[in-house]
Formats: sequence, structure tokens, C-alpha cells
Amino acid sequence: MMNRLSLRHLLFLLVLAVGVVGLLELSAPALHAQEAAATAGDTIAPKAVASDKTLMHVITHSGFAVWICAILSIVVTGFIIEGFLKLRFEALAPKAQLARLQELISYGSYQEAWQFCEENRSFLARVVGVALERIGRGHEAVTHALDEVSSQQAVMLKANMNYLSVIGVVTPMIGLTGTVIGMISAFNSLGASGIGDPSGLAAAIGEVLTSTAAGLIVAIPGFLFFYVFKNKAQTAIMMADFAIYRLFENIPYEHVAGMVVGQPGGGAFENGGEVGGEVVSA
Repeated sequence: MMNRLSLRHLLFLLVLAVGVVGLLELSAPALHAQEAAATAGDTIAPKAVASDKTLMHVITHSGFAVWICAILSIVVTGFIIEGFLKLRFEALAPKAQLARLQELISYGSYQEAWQFCEENRSFLARVVGVALERIGRGHEAVTHALDEVSSQQAVMLKANMNYLSVIGVVTPMIGLTGTVIGMISAFNSLGASGIGDPSGLAAAIGEVLTSTAAGLIVAIPGFLFFYVFKNKAQTAIMMADFAIYRLFENIPYEHVAGMVVGQPGGGAFENGGEVGGEVVSA
């Protein structure tokens, strides 16, 4: 997994954003009808007006902070969906790939197994492919490669998960900033015009407090799923590592010492030897 959003992720989030905006727009006609009735002179109690506000009205009348939080909520949703899809043992080590590698390695077809890994860039394939390149150097070199590459892939796999933690920290601050700026504006207006309309002041304060609420609404799921996926990733990676180590536990390292895998003409020994029962020369 890449450390930053790929084009595919951006397109996915863009489509999701368009869908959310479309749903919000569906509620707009009711708001326009209500405003038209008020303009025509219909009497609407202040509480009724407040209760009839749509989500679109709240977002468009609550300042920049709510807009930022709305965008971040879409990003969080995308990361959550991605986490459920990718942080699974079945995604890290697909059964078909695992079975094929078991078959090839058990037959001693190490070059073919390496080629299979090159064609399938899953967590399993990446780790096994690098380990196969070290197979001629002995058990210790293979074990070191497994540990090193598995750790690197785990960091990349968890990269987007860390964004959930960052968003969880930042969004409450963004919401609070929007609230503070809105309160300053509201009290400046109060100082200029007096307190002739307390309901208007209360409505203005209610709208700016929406920024704080929006920040918390985005931050809480972000933090929650960050810890959920943290544990989920650790479990999935541990299971995948166990399956990978089992692939290499029965390899006769003393018989494949000096074998070159992962290069043109790979599968041969550096100084000549037997591969798959046949004598070959490097």
C-alpha cells in the first residue's frame, strides 16, 4: 500500500463526495419552500424554523470549519472502507496464491515460484519473492529477508491507517477554531447593534457551535477505527507471517546452497549443480 493516496483512492473519494452532495441536495427543495413561505408572510415560530433546517442548510450556514470537517468525513469513510477490505488475512495471503507457492516450493521449483511472486504483488508475494532470492545463501539469510521485508510491508500497509489518527487529532481543533471565529463575529455584531434580538444571537451562537460538533463527529469514528484497524492489522500480519514461514521450514538449504534465484537463467547453481534432479551449469 502506498504511503500517500493513489489516483484510484482519489477517484473513489471524489465519487463518494459527489454522492454525499447529491443526497444533501435532495433535501434542499424543502428548505427553499420554507424560505419562500416565510417571504410571503407566513408566520413560522422560531423553534419550528430551527427544527426544519436540513443538513445542507447547517453546512452552508456554519462557516468554513464545517465544510472542512465534511470533506474530512469523506476521507475517513474512504480509509475505513479500505481498512476493512485490505487488513484481512485473506487479502494479505490469498488462498490461491498460498496454495500455488506451497506446490512450487515443495517441488523445488524456486525460480518458477519467484516468477509467480513477481506476477502477484500481494503482501505474501512480495515477502516470499525477496526470500526466494536469498535461498542460496542459507537459512539465516532467508530468515533475515523474511523479517526485514515483512516489517517494511507492514509499515506500508498501516500508512493510511495512521491518517485516521491524524484526522482524529486535527478535526476537533478545526471545529473549535470555527466556533471561536464565529463567536467573535457574533459578539462583534452584538456590540454594534445591541441586544434587541436575543433569538437572533442565540441562533448565531447555535450555528457556530455546530463547528465544534462537526469536529467531534468526525474525530470519534477516526480514533475508534484507528485502534480497531491497528489490532486488525497486527492479527492479519501475524497470521500471514506464520503462513510464510511455513513455506520455508522444509527447504533443504544444504542442497540448494549457491543457487541463484530471481535472475535471468535463475534456478541454476553458481558453480554448477543439480536443479530438480538435473545437472546444470551456471
